[in-house]
Amino acid sequence: MFDIPDVMRMAQQMARHSAARQVTIAENIANADTPGFRARDLADFGDSYQKATPLTATRVTHLHNEAGAPGLVARTDRNAPVLSPNGNSVSLEREMMRGAQNKQSHELALAVYGSARNVLRAALGR
Repeated sequence: MFDIPDVMRMAQQMARHSAARQVTIAENIANADTPGFRARDLADFGDSYQKATPLTATRVTHLHNEAGAPGLVARTDRNAPVLSPNGNSVSLEREMMRGAQNKQSHELALAVYGSARNVLRAALGR
């Protein structure tokens, strides 16, 4: 009956992207001493969100699958620093910076979602 506003849908996808990126960062840190491990990362949220082509539902029961947001597949990081002697490309300093940036992205997504929710509440008179 009611659709989720686009701004809330985008904030929700951004929060999901941040969660998936945090998992990837944690895996990189956990494998910092693993010989031959290559650092991985997700595509930027903006790139993955723009590439997602929205599908149009033709009836009420059509397209209610929310699994698998686009761009949430971790790939080998091509910008990783030079390999260490054991073939590992994880830099703990870089991963800590990514973690801090990711935290900011997640907080932004939650703030946007909360603001949109407050606007909806005000519009409903609650």
